[in-house]
Amino acid sequence: MKNMICLIFCLVWLTACMTTKSSETVLIQEEEAKELVGNAQEINAEAELTDNHPEVEEGISCNDCHEIKLDAKTTATQVWVNGDYLSWNANEGIMSKDETLEQIVKLLGGRKADQKTFVLGTSINNTPLTTTAEFTLDPEEKVLYGFHETGTEKLTHIRNNPKVSLNWHLEFESFTDFLCIQILGRAELIDSTSKDYERILIDIIPYEMGAKARKMDLKQFRDSVKDYMVICKITIDQATIANYAFTKDGYRIYQRWTR
Repeated sequence: MKNMICLIFCLVWLTACMTTKSSETVLIQEEEAKELVGNAQEINAEAELTDNHPEVEEGISCNDCHEIKLDAKTTATQVWVNGDYLSWNANEGIMSKDETLEQIVKLLGGRKADQKTFVLGTSINNTPLTTTAEFTLDPEEKVLYGFHETGTEKLTHIRNNPKVSLNWHLEFESFTDFLCIQILGRAELIDSTSKDYERILIDIIPYEMGAKARKMDLKQFRDSVKDYMVICKITIDQATIANYAFTKDGYRIYQRWTR
């Protein structure tokens, strides 16, 4: 009986030691991982994994540890915007900032104008998502406003990562007749508890079509959507518009506006 008790005690002691050792190992690994992330240097987007790079777990990407630097001088779009391209020398054929904004407003419309259906790009945990959504431009603030149902995946992305991209384009038919716009911006969600909610609906978003479709008066409709609809405000940081028609006036096809 004594031998049996001693054996059980030894097994329990051994298990406790192994558990402690395992916990210590996990803590050491976590500390080492934090140290590696803290020491990670800025890298260029074209950087490749070297032989002396620490082992990387599956599912981990470069931007989990590193700040990634984009070379904006050599990307194709940057060349189209202000580099040596077709008949234009560098920095030729470029509209002024105000002229470019005027073309963007001409394309997208303004407050209470027809909404445009964009492809909206969001991302969370290195997982991208694209969805279609309608937005209205406020030309004065250079902001887009959308009106969305709560509980959608894109809104979860935005709450956790406000950086978004958008694209609108005509269906491509030829290289001499195309029109599109690409936008980078920061999104924020505005619900009915905000004092701006109703103001944005009344002044900017063409919600009236929704009221008409449901055969409701305007105030009744605004009150009815407060519980399940949110406004998405996207502050435009950069907009690149491509329009072949620009060449008729000597301008480049691609023009870029930045805040």
